[in-house]
Amino acid sequence: MRMPGALAIAVLAIGGTLTGCAGSGGGGGSSAPPKAARKPPATPTVSFSMTIQPIFNRSCALVSCHTGAVPAQGQDLSPGVAYGQLVNVSSTEQPKLKRVKPGVPMESYLVRKIQGGPNISGVLMPNGCPGVPSSGAQCLTPDEIAAIVQWITECAQNN
Repeated sequence: MRMPGALAIAVLAIGGTLTGCAGSGGGGGSSAPPKAARKPPATPTVSFSMTIQPIFNRSCALVSCHTGAVPAQGQDLSPGVAYGQLVNVSSTEQPKLKRVKPGVPMESYLVRKIQGGPNISGVLMPNGCPGVPSSGAQCLTPDEIAAIVQWITECAQNN
């Protein structure tokens, strides 16, 4: 038996995954119509405050890294500041890329820097990984990298 409703649901689901997150579109000045936006998941699986910030605290927001009066690349990843320094902020090393582009981890410079992805400037982060990281940092585990990617996929919410 044919179920026309199932086909419509499948098309909508695929369309929803191909669009960006609500609020992450570009600014004005374009004559092109705005892209359709999908909403962040009702129940995200990754929390910025409970999962991502603790990763930054032990691996990035350390003296002579991404904290203090003059953080590396002008990016402070300490609590209360990190989110605003990341999401929809242009990278200083690759200005055409956002540090975190909500919904699009592979176009987020942060993901490239922690995975060693294409077109990074400088070194893989945390500095010294794999191996012995500098400034007492801890190298990211595969699960921590996956959590960061998932958080960005879920629209990089400040939750």
